[in-house]
Amino acid sequence: MAVEPYLVAIDLGSSSIKLAVAKNSLDSQDKVQILALVERSSFGVKRGMITNMSEATEAIIEIVNQAESIIGLPIRKVIVGINGISVNFTNSEGLIIISRGDNEILESDVDRVIHDSLTKAYNLNNNEIIHTIPRSFNLDNQAGIRYPVGMMGSKLECKTLIISAENSYIRNFTKIFHQASLDVLDIKYSPLASSEFLFTPRQKKAGTALVDIGLTSTVYVIWENEEILGSGVIPIGSDHITADLAVGLQTSIELAEEIKQNYLSFDENDDISDEIEIFNPDTQTNETFSTSDIRDYSRPRVEEIFYFLNKELKRVAKSSQLAGGIFLIGGGANLKGINEVAKEVTKLPIFKYFFDKNTIDFVPDYDNDPSFINAIALAAYSLYHGEEIGQGKKMTNLVHNQSQPSKKESRGVLSFLKGLMPWS
Repeated sequence: MAVEPYLVAIDLGSSSIKLAVAKNSLDSQDKVQILALVERSSFGVKRGMITNMSEATEAIIEIVNQAESIIGLPIRKVIVGINGISVNFTNSEGLIIISRGDNEILESDVDRVIHDSLTKAYNLNNNEIIHTIPRSFNLDNQAGIRYPVGMMGSKLECKTLIISAENSYIRNFTKIFHQASLDVLDIKYSPLASSEFLFTPRQKKAGTALVDIGLTSTVYVIWENEEILGSGVIPIGSDHITADLAVGLQTSIELAEEIKQNYLSFDENDDISDEIEIFNPDTQTNETFSTSDIRDYSRPRVEEIFYFLNKELKRVAKSSQLAGGIFLIGGGANLKGINEVAKEVTKLPIFKYFFDKNTIDFVPDYDNDPSFINAIALAAYSLYHGEEIGQGKKMTNLVHNQSQPSKKESRGVLSFLKGLMPWS
């Protein structure tokens, strides 16, 4: 079968679908080449879950057709990124005894201890594994080992972070793509793939968090000492800000959304008028709003997002100062002055991410819209870690079958794990 000349990544959100088409190989300078970026409103999806199969399928068909018209080629295979409240995070531990005479740790031993941690993980029977991340290894009395292969010892332990989702949730997502005549090559947890690709080794070592502010939720991933400390979901997003504006300003949700996008600013240096006037199509009249009211009704909800984020950061990274700071992505990161609010609440450096021109080339115009970062990073990550594709499903099958990985599966699993570990 001929290899397709492109790789397609789709980030399926509650407000919109983002699609990125990349050339299926790096260029001579090891750069990712993005050939097309497409966006459309998503229907049939709410809070990261499918609520209407036919509407969601139609949305996928439309955005794929749009992308096909740009690249001039049919799209048949996609990699899908998911996030939101339906994703589960489980910490587990594995332990094996090395009984060979030389006690040297082999790659097969690493596979076995990780597999043991999966079989001991709580409540994975009805879940499909998306990622399995070895956080650290212990060998006899030595803790904090990153890669034990080649070392000597008799008792090998491993702490893992397992990212999974219910089988029904994954099946519903897969079905809408199949109904759109698309083959899903893999399903990945978008914030993990994004943070792994976007952060430099130095940022991963110093302590850095990626925070994705979506429509209905805010997702975070924390790195430190070149390993993932944790990830989670805060059930508050930019749509809650819109709802607060609608109630506070006593206007429609549609008008509140327009006000949020075009007139809300937390930047004290922003030169905006004291009042704005907007035409309301519902009443067929112009309505006047105070910009200070807009800011006052919005700020408590934005502060709440970072208040809960701060609690999570302190819980997960108890001893960390997160010297690398926090990087904001997602549609909510577009709010003017949101960096300043985040700094006040978290007392940490806050940044918006910009792609390194030495890493990615964009054929289409790209204005650094943070809502596209997950789709772009997912495509780029998949190019750099092609050996991972489909490994989550294999890991799920191994756990449910309660069997040890074969030699062929072990090589694939280890390649998958190496893509997420600091020795890669």
